[in-house]
Amino acid sequence: MPKRSPFTLVCARLAQLDAPARADLHTHTTASDGEYTASQVVALARQAGLRAIAVTDHDTLASVPEAQGAAGDAIELVTGVEISTSFVGREFHLLGYFVRTDHAALNAALAVVCESRRARFRELVALLPERGVHIAEDRVRLVEEATASLGRRHVAGLVVGCGAATTRTEAFHRFVNPLVKKVPCKSLVPIEEAIALVHAAGGVASLAHPPSDLTDEQFASLRDLGLDALEVVYPWGRSSPAARLRATAANLGLAISGGSDCHGPNPAHRRIGSCAITSDELGALRDRIGCATR
Repeated sequence: MPKRSPFTLVCARLAQLDAPARADLHTHTTASDGEYTASQVVALARQAGLRAIAVTDHDTLASVPEAQGAAGDAIELVTGVEISTSFVGREFHLLGYFVRTDHAALNAALAVVCESRRARFRELVALLPERGVHIAEDRVRLVEEATASLGRRHVAGLVVGCGAATTRTEAFHRFVNPLVKKVPCKSLVPIEEAIALVHAAGGVASLAHPPSDLTDEQFASLRDLGLDALEVVYPWGRSSPAARLRATAANLGLAISGGSDCHGPNPAHRRIGSCAITSDELGALRDRIGCATR
């Protein structure tokens, strides 16, 4: 049977309708370091048959209005953000869901982080000539003007764009990573402050892609700071900690979140909808809004 025959398409559609409702709650757009616009993310989520999608750009809510407009009534749009935070002397990422985009204190904290990101981006670009790479000023300006939250991925993209590397991976390895220690780190929000801001904005807080070396005591400390959920469903690769994270979440009374962490069409295992939670898990996460234990 031809791949695109009417029978094949009907069967595929029926299978999609019969599949459990799913939600991808970790995606990025061109407002941070993603390659898709917010409208494209929503369109791809609909193509993947998702019930809900969250846009979770790094340290900015800039893409949410466009995503809301694109989603309309066709798919649930969960307002989200991925906040750069600090905990036990390290950087961790906190996913805030269902947050109000007009919350002044949250936006002010995000603006501080984004400004530090912009300063670091400029310093990395200024250091590229040390590695034999010269980027035209107009290209740098276009990237700055188009993106609310700049990062190392943008620097790597400029390196690829000028022909010094063929892939972002090569650009990171040969040019960007050797320069990172020469520039100041971006600002980080103490995780307890970030959790409090997410709650104040009416949202719930989930720890993004928890590292495997976090101890049970540290997870408990985060729960005591107000953490609502752990990101369990994620493109972990071969050594997946998902089973341990599910057990930890159950033991601590935390909800489950998850998603593809999609930044663009590649790699394929991180495409929109490749990792997603169930509608029941989304409901349990939503139930944490306004939790009385805070």
